[in-house]
Amino acid sequence: MTKKISKTALGTLSTAAAFATIVTGAAAQNAATSLTIYSSAQPGSLAAANFKDADNAMAVPGYAVIKQSRDFTLQAGRTIVRVSDVPNFIDPTTVSFASLTDPAATSVVEQSFEFDLTSTAKLLDKYLDREVTVDIARGAATETITGTLLGTQGGLVLRLNDGSLRTVANYNGVRLSALPGGLISKPTLVWDIAAKQAGTHKTRYTYQTAGITWWADYNVTLNEDKGCTMDLSAWVTIVNQTGARFEDANLKLVAGDVKRVQPEIREDVQMAKMSMRTSAAPVAGFT
Repeated sequence: MTKKISKTALGTLSTAAAFATIVTGAAAQNAATSLTIYSSAQPGSLAAANFKDADNAMAVPGYAVIKQSRDFTLQAGRTIVRVSDVPNFIDPTTVSFASLTDPAATSVVEQSFEFDLTSTAKLLDKYLDREVTVDIARGAATETITGTLLGTQGGLVLRLNDGSLRTVANYNGVRLSALPGGLISKPTLVWDIAAKQAGTHKTRYTYQTAGITWWADYNVTLNEDKGCTMDLSAWVTIVNQTGARFEDANLKLVAGDVKRVQPEIREDVQMAKMSMRTSAAPVAGFT
């Protein structure tokens, strides 16, 4: 069953075979983003309060397939394309990129998903064997120490300019000269694109992400004064713990477990593995 639903009346979705397409506004008719959310949750088993903690994102019973269209300026030859407004939980094996302007002569040489986000611990680890400045509170005053950072476990270990070592267990802050390479502030998809045609290319990239699901809630109002009639309304709740926003997207909701293709296990290989396990088993009375 397929039903188009407005954003003020999200349709009836209850069975495992139910599908719905939700257009979230007039702009979504030509939206650059298409979002399909698959939910494997059992009806009535979820509540939004269960997902307030972002640490539960990977436990969200569902995933999404995202298709996005965007224009990029490509050179004739190689161009690095970066997209940073993407979810935290992308499955890198599902990422694809294609030029719609010149698909035959445009190809992906290399693609990667950068997710090593900046944090205090990672910043300090990147600054090992480099100079840092540490601020230490001494009552109402602040002591400043500059030295080479040698360790970060259980505090800081510094080698001062005179060659002596100093450990700092409690400090107010650490000043670094610059953001070290290899750290980013947002998850980023990166493509190395080879193109023959220079200029603006209309492109489409797709990927799957965890951390997102949906469910439907139904409200029944009984009107006894109107001949015992009832009003039935339904709302769809979407939990998005991916870290990304999908504004004015064409949205499709799918309920039930989706059967994904699994690697085929050859019967002869499986029998060989079973034989190896049997032959490796200990024999009674022998060690």
